[in-house]
Amino acid sequence: MLAANRAARDGRKMSLQDKLDAVKAEDLAKTPPNVTLVRQRAVEALVTSGLGERAAQAGEQAPPFRLHDGRGRAFSSREALRRGPIVVVFYRGRWCPYCTVDLRAIELASHDIRSFGASLVVVSQQTADNSLETQRRNELSFASLVDAGGKVAHTFGLRWKASDELRAVEEVCGMDLASFNGDPSWTLTMPARYIVAPDGMIEYADISVDYTRRGDPSELLPVLAHLAKH
Repeated sequence: MLAANRAARDGRKMSLQDKLDAVKAEDLAKTPPNVTLVRQRAVEALVTSGLGERAAQAGEQAPPFRLHDGRGRAFSSREALRRGPIVVVFYRGRWCPYCTVDLRAIELASHDIRSFGASLVVVSQQTADNSLETQRRNELSFASLVDAGGKVAHTFGLRWKASDELRAVEEVCGMDLASFNGDPSWTLTMPARYIVAPDGMIEYADISVDYTRRGDPSELLPVLAHLAKH
């Protein structure tokens, strides 16, 4: 988490990917090589599987969903789309320093996103308490929705199951995903961003098969500007 905080202090001087690269450099410096190797193999396996290509893409109808935030307040994609487009950001969890940096970048862009009449939500498999903690720690102005068991992530094609090898090394490193998610399945969500137009069509999709790389939030704005004109 140190790298995430350090990157955040650099504010707008660095691009999002610059900040993520700083997190990665520190992560590599402090992580045992065997753990790094297993994590790299997991990413390579995801790439090879083609899961990213099979996930929901631009030009497709977005799966509708209804979820609750950490305080129990409901969010319905169908209802939100009656008011305008929605930006949906899937993230892994507050335990992931890359997601911490990413969410803070989304927060910096949140005013511009809403200026186009868009709703903004983020989604993870975390428990309600952990979703609330994510909002509190990162001072997020938007809802962090609870996707128990990754059911909505699955409808978008983003859910995957950790290998026994990955689970074993992460548990040795102290990672208790079952507690974070309230679910013993050890499934994870690929980070992704979507813009869904009022007609339910996906106008923009950015899927991060490699969790250390994310598209810049500024990429969302031209798409939202286009939707606002039509």
